[in-house]
Amino acid sequence: MSALTFKLKGKPDQRLDLSPLVPARLARLKQKQIEALVIGTTRAKLSVGDFFKVKGDDAERLRFVGTDKRCDNIGKSLSEGEIVVDGNAGAYVGAAMKRGRIEVKGNAGALAGASMAGGSLAIAGSAGESAAGILVGETHGMRGGVLTIGRHAGPLLGERMRRGLVIVGGDAGDYAGGRMIAGTILFKRGVGRNAGYGLRRGSLIFLREPEDILPTFGDCGVVEFDYLRLLETWLRGTGRPVRLGGRARRLMGDMSVLGKGEMLILA
Repeated sequence: MSALTFKLKGKPDQRLDLSPLVPARLARLKQKQIEALVIGTTRAKLSVGDFFKVKGDDAERLRFVGTDKRCDNIGKSLSEGEIVVDGNAGAYVGAAMKRGRIEVKGNAGALAGASMAGGSLAIAGSAGESAAGILVGETHGMRGGVLTIGRHAGPLLGERMRRGLVIVGGDAGDYAGGRMIAGTILFKRGVGRNAGYGLRRGSLIFLREPEDILPTFGDCGVVEFDYLRLLETWLRGTGRPVRLGGRARRLMGDMSVLGKGEMLILA
């Protein structure tokens, strides 16, 4: 059996809602039924067959080829299986996903992994604003799972994050980890202004010292952390090697709120 593949025929003239294209919904459908699913977002009723060439028969493994930033909601609410995006993804990729795996080989739009509760979302390129943030209608951001961003992340990364792990390979925008409730964000490079604004609990781990640190974080000095060594071992075992060591400068905050979160700057 080959992966069920959706190849974009040409540049869409409107945004596409690809939320119906998940394994749980496609498993019992025949190709003609799949091609008839409505994905248009304007008054014109447009279907999968109007935009995509469909082939393959394994609905547990989906592949999108040639997609661009207008292809929204890829893998939204994913509960099983895997999705590979051989191109770019629009907004809401992996939003509210519960289980499974999504790999985006290009860039992703806003709210990637918003309010996701489990599974693995890997974006090779950059992600737009509010990745791992709050999905419309929800009260919390990311609640579980692992989100990796190979390049840059936009502002408001991990806003009101509740659980889970985010890894950013490039720079992150302003207010990263803002209003976080718990969870861990690992920054390999720089961050913008006001990282950790309103941080209540959770950990922001920096391989490089941020240029701008809020004055509401208290410096606790350099501390030994077994947690960092355990995290490094786990990351290596999952194919995401990052050298962390065991020593970090710890800053507690945000003292303007609960103040039990932490910034760890590797020493």
